[in-house]
Amino acid sequence: MAHCDICSILENKDSFKFIYEDEDCFAILHESPSVEGHALVIPKKHTTILEELDDRIIEKLFSIANKVSSALFEIAGAHGTNIMVNNGSDAGQELPHVVINVLPRKENDSLNLEWPAKKASDTELKTVLSLITGVSYLFSDRPKPEAKALPEERKQGPIEKAPDDYMVKGLLRVP
Repeated sequence: MAHCDICSILENKDSFKFIYEDEDCFAILHESPSVEGHALVIPKKHTTILEELDDRIIEKLFSIANKVSSALFEIAGAHGTNIMVNNGSDAGQELPHVVINVLPRKENDSLNLEWPAKKASDTELKTVLSLITGVSYLFSDRPKPEAKALPEERKQGPIEKAPDDYMVKGLLRVP
């Protein structure tokens, strides 16, 4: 494994402000917080994206994030929290390790996490819904279904060349 800044935190614990630690994960205060109290919840196992983690660890990470959020409400006077994961480089993930950000929010804290909404057409929504429901096995303990084989009468053999077909001649023509 290449060097990981997140994994190295565990080798230099005295340099960080640990909020919580167990055998699977830990929570620390961010060294360069976006807002006061910005915390990170991190799995100990080096994992780049959430999808690579076991469900049990994901549940634990979000349970700890929720507890950190509750603590920030109690002690930091937060009016709300954002619990965020930048999952993948296109989503803004900067380091190759799963990190859950817990950001305590107060009125006028000047942290802008809003993005402009786009109006989706009914057709677009139905298309996405169809694609997601097509992989509904991901939402259960059922295994991925086997791909269905084409019926014997639908299987295609080699395409027979029709000598008088101008379209075939056009495809076979050498420029």
